[in-house]
Amino acid sequence: MFCKVLKLTNGDTVIANIVEETKGYVEVHRPMRVVVSPKASLEDHVYQLSMMKWDPLLNFSVPARIFKQSIVSVAEATNDVYKVYVELYDQFEAGTEKDNIELSESEEEVVQQEDEEKFKELINLLTANNQTIH
Repeated sequence: MFCKVLKLTNGDTVIANIVEETKGYVEVHRPMRVVVSPKASLEDHVYQLSMMKWDPLLNFSVPARIFKQSIVSVAEATNDVYKVYVELYDQFEAGTEKDNIELSESEEEVVQQEDEEKFKELINLLTANNQTIH
């Protein structure tokens, strides 16, 4: 596996298996966004690392292209990060990841009601802030 960490101009840190590289783009398979956040600890410089699909709208089984003008840097992953990525990668290959959360009927009703309320709030917000500035 030819795995690299890519820093992008939008601030994302992506770890992915590089499939192909051309003059204009890098084609990656199973790109995952890496999120690093400080962890509350007594020790200094302790961080929590999490990985998730880079973009949930992408077909994760088909390689994606990242154009080189969007890449700030490319580096090797540490052994620990690489191990976690390979483990997640293998889970996706095996099809054992859970994309959907199963809800009971009563939970679905609550979620639908919450979604309807959020939608009404959004409509009110959009109509309230509907002014044209010249």
